[in-house]
Amino acid sequence: MSTQFILSRFKALAWLEEFNSEPPACTAHIAPSTKKVEIEKTLSAWLDSGRLLDELAENASKSPTGAVIFYVSGRAHAVWPPFPLRATGSARCYDPSNLAAMLSHDWTLGLVLVRLGQYAVGVFKGEKLVDGKAGTGLVHSRHHKGGSSSQRFARHREKQMESFFTRVEGHARELLESHLREIDYILYGGTRDTLMTMWRQCSFFRSLEPKMVNRLLSVREPRRSSFEEAIRQAYSCTVYEFEE
Repeated sequence: MSTQFILSRFKALAWLEEFNSEPPACTAHIAPSTKKVEIEKTLSAWLDSGRLLDELAENASKSPTGAVIFYVSGRAHAVWPPFPLRATGSARCYDPSNLAAMLSHDWTLGLVLVRLGQYAVGVFKGEKLVDGKAGTGLVHSRHHKGGSSSQRFARHREKQMESFFTRVEGHARELLESHLREIDYILYGGTRDTLMTMWRQCSFFRSLEPKMVNRLLSVREPRRSSFEEAIRQAYSCTVYEFEE
């Protein structure tokens, strides 16, 4: 079993500095999409097979951004970083340098926050908003009654959704295209089903896939006032603590 907590960018940097890293200690960097068996092989260089190795490998294999694993005196921490790690490897020491460098760097980020009827698109340098736009669009709630009237309503709602997504795509293209060369990562927030439907309809969002971070920001109401919380989430780490 593990204990989970989330650290903001600057709290994570402070935690890395204060972390009890007395030797002997070990560190592993796990790139995203690494198979569990490969993670186990990496960790087995300094960790005996058993429950802890299995739980760490299982945890790291599920992270969309990879994991940095610190092991000290029978206790392990798996950190899911905000952005993807580039390589897998391990060292027999406490080495937070790669994660600290990632957290310290002011990345250029594009945020696309969408729920049906509301959207906000922003470009950030570090946690500072460079350019942003938010708006609304009419999309009726689902109609739960049956019959032909329900079918007509469903078709009308689909057209409203298509019109809304087209509008969001147009504003996002206008805002993001001029920054695409500088943007390091694109992150999405809002409702997963809504975002997937929009992604299937809109070719511009599909073209951003190489820069997309495969995790979803939790945003209740996409609007300009949501940017502060969204960018805080964008730089946050999730930490899992394990004990033997």
